[in-house]
Amino acid sequence: MACVSWPAVAADRCQGPWNRPTAHPVLLVGTRYDPATPYANAQALAGEPADARLLTHEGYGHTALINPSSCVKTYESRYLVDGTLPPAGTTCRQDEPPFPAPKPDGGGVATGGGMAGTVH
Repeated sequence: MACVSWPAVAADRCQGPWNRPTAHPVLLVGTRYDPATPYANAQALAGEPADARLLTHEGYGHTALINPSSCVKTYESRYLVDGTLPPAGTTCRQDEPPFPAPKPDGGGVATGGGMAGTVH
């Protein structure tokens, strides 16, 4: 939606029809838990171009750029260098978990819990 107001227009933009093969295959990357661009939309879009391939990024947040996956980057690089698409149904995980692991605070059952050493 943000691009609608851009003043520039590509001279060779694709205006359809969408169900015919393009000059080059299309690689789509859909992030499973993206709140801004739902994965269901990526799946639906992958069915439009005749030669599109969906690469699933099992990640969280908006796009694979913000939550990187070396697996996604490898497939993107192959695609950009020589047009190679990943095998159908390929899934990649993001490199880091979406939330950092909790740091130990020194508490616990063996040490008296989180209140150990608290002055009242």
